[in-house]
Amino acid sequence: MSEYSRAYKDWPDLWDEGLSYLAKVEYVDGNQRIIADGWHKRQIEFENQIVQFHEAKTGEATIDVGVEENKEGLWEGVKTFEVEVALNSKHFDAATMMLSHLVDARLATQLVESVGSMIQRVSANRSDTQLVDEHGNSIPSVDLLAQNLPARSGNHNEPLRILHRWCRIFQLRNGTITLYEPLDEERKSNLRWPHYGIWLNRGSEYFLRKSSIGSIFDAVEIPIKYEQYNLENWRIEFDMWENQPFQIVTSGDSDVAARRLGTAQKEIGILSEFITTAFLAARNLERRTKRNQLFLENTQLRDMATKRLDEIKNTIEEGRLMLYRASELLANTAQSVQAMAEQKNVEAAQKTNTFLTIASALFFAPTLIISFYSMSIIGLNEQEHVPSSMMVLLICLASVLLTLVFAGAVRLVNKVIRNKKISRKMESNND
Repeated sequence: MSEYSRAYKDWPDLWDEGLSYLAKVEYVDGNQRIIADGWHKRQIEFENQIVQFHEAKTGEATIDVGVEENKEGLWEGVKTFEVEVALNSKHFDAATMMLSHLVDARLATQLVESVGSMIQRVSANRSDTQLVDEHGNSIPSVDLLAQNLPARSGNHNEPLRILHRWCRIFQLRNGTITLYEPLDEERKSNLRWPHYGIWLNRGSEYFLRKSSIGSIFDAVEIPIKYEQYNLENWRIEFDMWENQPFQIVTSGDSDVAARRLGTAQKEIGILSEFITTAFLAARNLERRTKRNQLFLENTQLRDMATKRLDEIKNTIEEGRLMLYRASELLANTAQSVQAMAEQKNVEAAQKTNTFLTIASALFFAPTLIISFYSMSIIGLNEQEHVPSSMMVLLICLASVLLTLVFAGAVRLVNKVIRNKKISRKMESNND
């Protein structure tokens, strides 16, 4: 089995083992370091084979970026940071403990707990309770919605999966923290390695080279780009789906066609659900650009979001038109499958009728013979001559044989006549 086919049902530890987080920090001396654990670490190693982690004495996995001498205190002397955490109900305490290295313990607890009270209504005017840091300053934050639709690369044995996930992004004085909501069991059932409803495509350079750290622009752009990336996957999956109706109507077997039609109907329902949630994600982003403090105070951030929002809306509109076309195609396919099933029933009825006709013809003469025989012996005395049952049986068999010979002769004559007609027609065409 391909490693990409591993699903949560059979491999839960790929996602659940350990707190999943990724942190990139810059120290006061200018050096940088990657610190990761859980799914983040496993996914980074899987997707970027040239990236190698080293285990620190405290147990964390690290990559030193420009650190000439290995710093033992991973969290000491941090000047700026950007942190991404995939929350899991099993690791809330671990998440709080990890974040307390960067903010005070009280605030770390509030950050984690705030995700549980997130208002997940894209048009809500009410805002969540504003958190404040240890200096009494408010902490701006924004909630974004994105989806995951893993590409199947044309492998229709792989089920089509989608899941959505909210994240909350905090802008602190010296960095950003992005917390992804915990997934319930239903959404976990749609997980396929290495996906987790979180952006994967940072590239190996991010882990091996120095970069600007703590930008709210980058933190907000990641889930927006992730939604766009999965909309592109949606288009690929739809193009692959669009071939299915033609394959269904040419399958030749009504039972196979009906089964494949059911699969196609289920998949177009999933693709439709994705577009619906994409609309909600776009609606949420549009509302945030007009009301959220982060966007109102940062023109560059607002311009980026507005530009990408227009692109997302255009893609969604194209998707809706494609779904409308798919509904017509699916309706025509269903009619074709129904016609195939009816044709199969007609053929079965014709075969039955043919069998009964042949059987009636074969047994017509034996029935007459036996009836005549039965009537001829009624009232005879034992001394009178009675035809033997064996003789009657032989006569019946002979009549069946003669019927078969006669039917075969008629079929042969019809075939000869038909072939002669075809030959004469071909000769006349040649002339």
